[in-house]
Amino acid sequence: MIFTSFSFLIFFVGVFALYWTVRNKSARLGILLAASALFYGWWDWRFLALISLVIVVSWWVGLAMARRPNDRLHQNRWLTFGIVVALGVLGVFKYTGFFADSFAQLLAMSGLKADMPTLRIILPVGVSFYVFQAISYMADVRRRQLPAEPRLARVALYIAFFPQLVAGPIVRAASFFPQMERTKRLSRRAIVVGLRAFVTGLVYKALLADNIGPLVDQVYGDLGAYGNGAVVVASFAFAAQIYFDFAGYSLMAIGIARLFGYHIPRNFNFPYAATSITGFWRRWHMSLSFWLRDYLFIPLGGSRGSKWLYFRNLTATMVLGGLWHGAAWTFVLWGLLHGTALIIHKLWLEYGAPVRAKFVALPSALGWAAGFVLTQYVVLLSWSLFRAQNLSDGLVAMGAITGLRTGGILGVSPALMLVLVPLILDHVLGATRWRPNWPALARPEVWWGLAGTATALALTIYPLKAAPFVYFQF
Repeated sequence: MIFTSFSFLIFFVGVFALYWTVRNKSARLGILLAASALFYGWWDWRFLALISLVIVVSWWVGLAMARRPNDRLHQNRWLTFGIVVALGVLGVFKYTGFFADSFAQLLAMSGLKADMPTLRIILPVGVSFYVFQAISYMADVRRRQLPAEPRLARVALYIAFFPQLVAGPIVRAASFFPQMERTKRLSRRAIVVGLRAFVTGLVYKALLADNIGPLVDQVYGDLGAYGNGAVVVASFAFAAQIYFDFAGYSLMAIGIARLFGYHIPRNFNFPYAATSITGFWRRWHMSLSFWLRDYLFIPLGGSRGSKWLYFRNLTATMVLGGLWHGAAWTFVLWGLLHGTALIIHKLWLEYGAPVRAKFVALPSALGWAAGFVLTQYVVLLSWSLFRAQNLSDGLVAMGAITGLRTGGILGVSPALMLVLVPLILDHVLGATRWRPNWPALARPEVWWGLAGTATALALTIYPLKAAPFVYFQF
């Protein structure tokens, strides 16, 4: 069930009406849990067994750790067990084919027979996201950031909450569980904020991302036939597409959750306004960036120890983050590229910037421009890998962007660079926090009228067959 589909509209209206009709807190929780099960089972009812396994194990591990709260060895063993089960689910369903194929290719390169069968498994939608949320719950219990939850239904709702179930944002257990205890009230502000976020996300997805996508698919579907200019334009277009698509989903999820009285974290903060690769990762897919920092980078050792251990931990985090996005070498290389860029930036801050400030007097605007251009160039280069169908295509696209590649004769109109106009406007107006000071917008009837008009326009321009979100494949 896709947010932009007519079936979801019917589903949401029914759940919303039922949820706010009842006043009992437990009944509302049950409604949301049943709705989440229906929402997830809509894709394939067999996947419900898999997410149920993750939920039950997470709940069980939390209770097991709570039985002996002062026994660190006992708690660490149970936490390890829970993480192994969660990552085992992710590994079996997402990476079995990847590792089998890679091993077969390695044998072939060694001159050995490589006609081994490969196990092909359907990837359950959202598995990458709800596995990370399950790990967050178990780890937060272990860290005593929240008590173990004795009620299975509450653990289930946290892991399976339908607005952000299949593509995030990734919600922390320590943030979500207290919200289940609070008394919910459907305020005018909640309706306005929720609808505004949902409609903005709908426009991002329906009007922008889905109309940019065909251009990207056309060029990246046959990179060898297109010249460097066409590949560069398509790569810029993909940078816009993936932002509007994923930021659109995140905004819609935030808006839906708010309409049920829940707050889930912001996931994007105008990432293409970043002037450093570190700044980019503080703005792009923020819930994942902070999850990787707190649950992977810091447990690996973080910045403790020598500089080389710090760089090792940083590189390992980004490579594993790349692999999390997809079972392909393109994602591994994408993570490695970002890890290398982050290390270079750290070295520049420690050694290069002080030297430049001491001996070279440059206008601050020039430094800002240099940081912005260099950062977005690295990001664009990495997006070409991210979008490529295989490693060979990824190297072709990177060669086109760097100017090292020859070949390809087809082109696309330079006017297609106009796809960047809404992206630029979005970031200029948003990153500078520009807001019109119109007193009329404070009137509730004006908000209702604007929200209704925007919703009607978005639904009018959107095709009857809703396109899936890009991040559903991860």
